[in-house]
Amino acid sequence: MEVRGKILAGIAGMVFFDQLGFPLGGLWGFFVGATLGHWFFDRQKDRSISEHEFRAYRRRQGEFLYHVFSLCAKVAKADAPVNKQEVDLMERLIRQQFRLSDNGRKHAIRVWKEAKDSTTPFEQYARIFYRDFARERHTVLNMMDLLFATAASDGRLHPREEELLLRAAGIFHISRLQYDRIKHRYYQAPREQPRWSPLDPYYAILGAQPGETLEVIKQKFRKLAMQWHPDKLTARGASTEAVRHAKEKFQQINEAYEKIVDSRK
Repeated sequence: MEVRGKILAGIAGMVFFDQLGFPLGGLWGFFVGATLGHWFFDRQKDRSISEHEFRAYRRRQGEFLYHVFSLCAKVAKADAPVNKQEVDLMERLIRQQFRLSDNGRKHAIRVWKEAKDSTTPFEQYARIFYRDFARERHTVLNMMDLLFATAASDGRLHPREEELLLRAAGIFHISRLQYDRIKHRYYQAPREQPRWSPLDPYYAILGAQPGETLEVIKQKFRKLAMQWHPDKLTARGASTEAVRHAKEKFQQINEAYEKIVDSRK
């Protein structure tokens, strides 16, 4: 709140009334001056500051919503084509949680579709969000919660979805304890809490579990490697962007398998 006008006008009023010789002139002068100072000076400045802060808040809120619908779209598409439950969740976010207008809804849907159809990796979207909101820890944790809500909207957690969630947790600097607390709001907690391991993201990439034998993991690795081999996509006449994405995925699969094999030697 602006108070400079009140103080300066109050002092001027105190001096003026005191010179006129009014009883308690200084006190009444300060009161009258402060009132006039607020009305003619501070009030306008307060209104200007308030409008500026409101515009900044709306702009910040718009930036957050852009990241929400972009990242949630990427998670929704991770396991398969987007299903009805994931679309219903998006509508609930628009209408109930964020209370967007019709124009806001159209914008949110456009952002969702652009991110869903984009070949830009999930990690790039996540890094841009964290760059913009890293200092707002509550907002970062809220985003992680929304990503879990998207993954859980169809009642299950697909390995590809968990792969993205683990990668997001790494980018957002979210500990395994925090990760599990959010996860257990959407999925039943196991009796014994798993300890965090740097290999967790690699197991998630292969859709494997730490307790599985290396032979089982190898079979899963081979299946994924065949699916994402860029030569196969090139032979099918896939686009340049699709082949580039396949190469990145193929490299991630190979790296994950190598890390797991090395850890078991």
